[in-house]
Amino acid sequence: MKKFKLSNGITHIPLELPWQSPGFVNVYLIEDSDGYIMIDCGVNGKKYFSLLKNYLQEEKIDLSQIKLLIGTHMHSDHIGLSSSLREEGIPFALYKNSIDFLNEYNDWTLRFKDFITYSEKEGAPKSFLLDLNSISTPSYAGKVATPDMLLDEGKIKNVKRNLSVIFTPGHDQSEISIHDLKSKVIFSGDHILPRITPFIPTVDSESNLLNDFIISLEKIENIDHKTIAPGHGKIIEEPHKRIEQMILHHQRRSEKIVALLENEKLTGWEITNLLFPRKLDALNLRLAFQETLAHLKYLEKKNILKHNISKYNSWEVVKKT
Repeated sequence: MKKFKLSNGITHIPLELPWQSPGFVNVYLIEDSDGYIMIDCGVNGKKYFSLLKNYLQEEKIDLSQIKLLIGTHMHSDHIGLSSSLREEGIPFALYKNSIDFLNEYNDWTLRFKDFITYSEKEGAPKSFLLDLNSISTPSYAGKVATPDMLLDEGKIKNVKRNLSVIFTPGHDQSEISIHDLKSKVIFSGDHILPRITPFIPTVDSESNLLNDFIISLEKIENIDHKTIAPGHGKIIEEPHKRIEQMILHHQRRSEKIVALLENEKLTGWEITNLLFPRKLDALNLRLAFQETLAHLKYLEKKNILKHNISKYNSWEVVKKT
């Protein structure tokens, strides 16, 4: 990707990531009367910090001019470099509920602890559980301490530009989008992406993040904006059309799951293998399983599916009387 500028003093920087897809994260600098607000910052590591500083130098922006770093959500490609930037004196902001998830961010054995228990109940094989247990915190995540500023919905305090926080959980429990009223641009993090629908995880047996995600999409749909600046990929010029596409994607996935269960009782693991029949590597298998469970929980809350508690939890369609 190449860097570009949006209107009203917004600069985009495509920062390289240590994996192939997506290969870049979008970092945005929003000009304010007394400096810049940075949205997201990429992964931890000297290489990536040097890349960021080189881009800033090209734009003739000094680190001392950045008055606030905002993380859209608690994933390493968006906030991994935050500790290095804080060491340069840049205050760091996350949504207010982020403090509930700091331990899980910094220690991935905690991050997957409840999910491992749930996976076993949903019929996941021993090899899958062993793979989950082997996951350790990668160096590119860095370490995140309590943010300097905890954000709430509404206008961001201590910032002169009219920037508002929109709480948009789904892809992450702490995800926010930032609305710049001057340009009518929404910085969406990974909540709304141009070419793919973001991964919706399952954290434990009680989470229902797909429901949160759909509500969050509808929230953005009702806000006056012209474009969406996503966390990955190109600017979204037809945001309302894109939102409709994403809602339709999940609707069709849900319909496919219901069709699979029309005359069957299946575990979450069995449903995953029917939805994703081709062989997946360990990472993509984990993502597929988590998102399948997210759909199952969503449909259960809608009273479309019910969950049978037995040796393994199986799912079936609720028969209407």
